[in-house]
Amino acid sequence: MKPTKKMILTQNLVFNAPFALVMVIVSNLVNKQKFGPETIGMFFISLVIVEILGFIIPVQKIAGFFGAKVFKGKNPMAFPQFLLVAAVLTLIFTVLMTLAMTFIGMKLGGAPMKDYWCNVLKAFPWLCLAAYCSVLVFLPLSMKVSGMDKLAGGPPKK
Repeated sequence: MKPTKKMILTQNLVFNAPFALVMVIVSNLVNKQKFGPETIGMFFISLVIVEILGFIIPVQKIAGFFGAKVFKGKNPMAFPQFLLVAAVLTLIFTVLMTLAMTFIGMKLGGAPMKDYWCNVLKAFPWLCLAAYCSVLVFLPLSMKVSGMDKLAGGPPKK
């Protein structure tokens, strides 16, 4: 059985909203920015970017590919396989999110763009760690809430 549009939408929202929030909070902490109305704006921008990436990047195919190549005959959504799948997806999303959010944040904040790559490199390790933890927590939760866990062989099991 294939996931329904409702399942996909629910899974995306339940995963992407907390993921975007974590990315914005960690980005603010790394860049020593104050939390204020602009943080809410960055959250919504981040959410839109994550939603777009979620629809563009074939997450299920990537997860299935790495799960099938590395763990032949095993469910890629079960532990420990899920740790590798989560790491691969985290890297893809974090690189793109860091590049986009740093650019947007610097443009909105009026920061000189000559510091762009320095800011990207400063934020990336922290955002990558935060994103990986978010994926480990929110992906299984979003799959359970959406009902997609039944289609993927169940949520990650410890």
